[in-house]
Parts: sequence; structure tokens; C-alpha cells
Amino acid sequence: MPNLPISQLPELTAITQNSEFAVAQSGVTYKVKAGNISSGIAYGAFLSSVAQSALTTTVAYSISADTTTLSNGVTVVDGSKFTVASAGTYNLQFSVQIESTKGGSPETVDIWLSKNGTNVDYSNTQLSLNSNNGKTFAAWNFVEPLNAGGYFELKWSATDSAIRLVTNGTKTNPTRPAVPSVIVTITQV
Repeated sequence: MPNLPISQLPELTAITQNSEFAVAQSGVTYKVKAGNISSGIAYGAFLSSVAQSALTTTVAYSISADTTTLSNGVTVVDGSKFTVASAGTYNLQFSVQIESTKGGSPETVDIWLSKNGTNVDYSNTQLSLNSNNGKTFAAWNFVEPLNAGGYFELKWSATDSAIRLVTNGTKTNPTRPAVPSVIVTITQV
């Protein structure tokens, strides 16, 4: 193809795995297939299919995820450290389903963000549960920078060991999916 200005090149309307691009690096031009090109945006989607309990009221627990549903540059290390491969600013969103298994006076749950093992200032939120088998959920997000290899953890504590992050199985009439105890998504912004 002769040298043409960009305005005179034919337009590519769909990119397939077989599409090819010219890339110049250090004075050499290479042919690159579309399948080898990434947007560079890191993301991850995770959930927990098991209940998580506060065994004692004097401990901060890490919220864990046992299933990765989607991931590019974000992984879970040690079950609860949402770790990024490249430096950037990330939006961490989560939801947890919380249940109290006893009645009586109201109980409190605290949930906050930790970054690289250090609690993030002003990231805590308190929720109150006050009925036997009562359920509520918490869902919010944080936007924070991380260096390559850095990690987020979601932490929680409760004022009674009868509080837990709970999951529920699939249901029928109508058919509906299971409820995980935790959903976490992380997207580079």
C-alpha cells in the first residue's frame, strides 16, 4: 500500500483476533495481532460462597473471597488481599450480606478499608442489627491509589459473635441465584 495520509486510509470497523497493527519500537516496525493487545486496564471481580463469622468481639477480621469470576491484573492473595499487578488508581466496590442470629439489644458491625496492611483514615462505617435472624447489607466503594504489588483488604468487626456475613443457596418459585456473603469488584480508573 502506498504511503497515504491517515485521512485517506480505509476505516477498520471491527477488530477481530486476526486484525493486525503496525507498531514501531526502537526504530523497528513490528506486526502485532489484535489478540496480543490489551487495554491495560486492570480489573477483578470476586465473591465468597461461604459464611464468615466474628468469633470474638476484640478482633478485626479480613473479609475473604474464595471465587474469582473475572480478572485482569488483579488477584486475591492469602484469601483476602486484593492485589494489583500495576500501579494506578483503583475503585474498590463491595457488598456484604450481614445476619444476626440472636435477638435482644442492637449489635454493631464496623467495616473499613485497609491498604497494604494499614487502616485507611475515615473509611469506617457502622451498621446496626437488632432482631433475631435479621439481615441487612452494606455496599459502598473506595477510590485509592496503589503501587504495583500493593493490596486492599476489607476489614470488619462486630459487637457480638452472633453476627456473621451470610450466604444463601439458590431458590425456586421463582428460580433465582444464590446470594454470596461477599461481592468485591476492583477497577482501575
